[in-house]
Amino acid sequence: MESSENIETPVSLREGAQGVWRHMREYKGTIISLSILGVVSAIANGAVPYVTGRFFDSLIALSQGTTLVYSGLPLWGVLLGTWALILIISDAVDWWIDGKQRWLGTNLQIGTQAEGFIHVLQLSLSFHTNEHINGVFERISAASWRMSEISRTIIQIGPQILSVLIGVAFAFSINTPLASILMLGLLVYAIVLSILLRGTAERDSIAHRRWNDSWNDAAAAASQATSVKQAAAETYEIRRIDKTMRNEAAGLWYANELVWNRINFWQRTIVFLTQFSVFIFSVYYIRIGAITIGELVALNSYAGMFFGPLVTFGSSWQIIRNGFTSAGRVNRIFTQPTENYHPKNSHTSGSTSGTVTFDDVTFNYEAGQEPVLTHFSFEAKPGESVAFVGESGVGKSTAVSLISAYYFPNEGRVTVDGVDTRQWDLTALRSRIAVVPQEVALFNDTIRTNIRYGTFDASDAAVEAAAREAHIHDFIMKQPAGYDTIVGERGIKLSVGQKQRLAIARAILRNPEFLILDEPTSALDPETEQLVTESLQKLMKGRTTFIIAHRLSTVRHADHILVVKDGTIAEQGSHATLMRITGGVYRHLYELHVGLHE
Repeated sequence: MESSENIETPVSLREGAQGVWRHMREYKGTIISLSILGVVSAIANGAVPYVTGRFFDSLIALSQGTTLVYSGLPLWGVLLGTWALILIISDAVDWWIDGKQRWLGTNLQIGTQAEGFIHVLQLSLSFHTNEHINGVFERISAASWRMSEISRTIIQIGPQILSVLIGVAFAFSINTPLASILMLGLLVYAIVLSILLRGTAERDSIAHRRWNDSWNDAAAAASQATSVKQAAAETYEIRRIDKTMRNEAAGLWYANELVWNRINFWQRTIVFLTQFSVFIFSVYYIRIGAITIGELVALNSYAGMFFGPLVTFGSSWQIIRNGFTSAGRVNRIFTQPTENYHPKNSHTSGSTSGTVTFDDVTFNYEAGQEPVLTHFSFEAKPGESVAFVGESGVGKSTAVSLISAYYFPNEGRVTVDGVDTRQWDLTALRSRIAVVPQEVALFNDTIRTNIRYGTFDASDAAVEAAAREAHIHDFIMKQPAGYDTIVGERGIKLSVGQKQRLAIARAILRNPEFLILDEPTSALDPETEQLVTESLQKLMKGRTTFIIAHRLSTVRHADHILVVKDGTIAEQGSHATLMRITGGVYRHLYELHVGLHE
């Protein structure tokens, strides 16, 4: 199973920035306030080593019998008070920043996921048909937690760099040669870091893509456990998961982790050599009185302050670069146009009631593709049942999907109640249509909730009345929890017939003007088919009904039958009319599938 991401074009820095801004702009006030407070924290943290060094010098003087004074107060007391005040301010600011960062990170992470699901729900069916939806959700999930990391990194990195600059200024004010040694060590580490980090973003992207592909395949297998077990394919899937996830994806991730292992080694080595050099030369400078013990303590503290942010900057760069890539990839989903549910001057009702007209409709899903429907024309009158018949892939389901305005014709037009589907308010239009599909989609919720889905304000009494009409009430009442029975993921606890009758009950409760039956009895046993057919006959009364059928015996009583061949209407009429056409397409299909004629 190959992912579409294998041929995905690389994400540009601009795309990444747009993706990050899309999610962070809502919190720009919080980010600005955090950045300002970060500057306060940086200044305070930058001053602490200097004050600490001066405090030690005052203590050394005190131990030698000399009490240094500042404004009439002992200098050690002034410095200790200053040190305490700076740390109190710094700790208070850092505590507030940490709490606000956690709030921001949480809202960014969960907010991005929520926005992603909301956006995907509103995308057209063509997106859902063409994309690997599990992969889409994984992209959104990855972007959400990386967005949280980016926000924390961006907010922290500025103050950290400012701390380094403040530290540099203090270090050079203490002793220029020793500060130069610190700067030289910093420069060497920066060069080593840039060499080791070269290509890590690209390698991380490859590793992430490989993990994403393997995760999609593993998730697809796990979510279709029934099919896997039916094929006795557990061993095959286990080997594939081991190969793609544990070996390939994990190997790529580990290769990147080894880079950080090497960076950690060089960091420790360079910091050690730098501090060792400072200590060696400081012996000389202390002996000649060029620096004090306190200043040496301060310089040593600044060494840690210099290298710490640079180490953080290396990992921060990877976080930001990978985060921009992830944000750019998911931004391609967010920039997909959602359905226009409420077009300008849209209609919520039409001039007629229950009429559908296809006026010379030609349609193809993608530009350059062969048309699925060509010059397709017919009219369904109020209360009439219209059946679409033909072999698989000739355009029956496509034609019906145009009625619900999931797609729009490339040429010609489809009108519902006299209004072009392009001019309908989509929510108003689709609320007038009920669908009983071949494969019923049920949620892992109660039977009551599944019947009520789409008619959310229906009473319990109305739900039960619909279930009785659908011949499913007795079955429900035999369940331990009755209408509160959980049906399982995709309704796995129910048989095909039971799921069909739940779908019929849902349609009855909706009380639609239009009804679409997509091969609703094709997978049922004869007894269940009879029950479902009785329910459908009641449901169809007085409603304009469209039936997609392969079993031609199910459409004999339709008012109008459309025989679809290669995207066009080859024949149309009642069953009796079509059966009188010698050599006709319908008659041939009927004899082939039903076998009533020799």
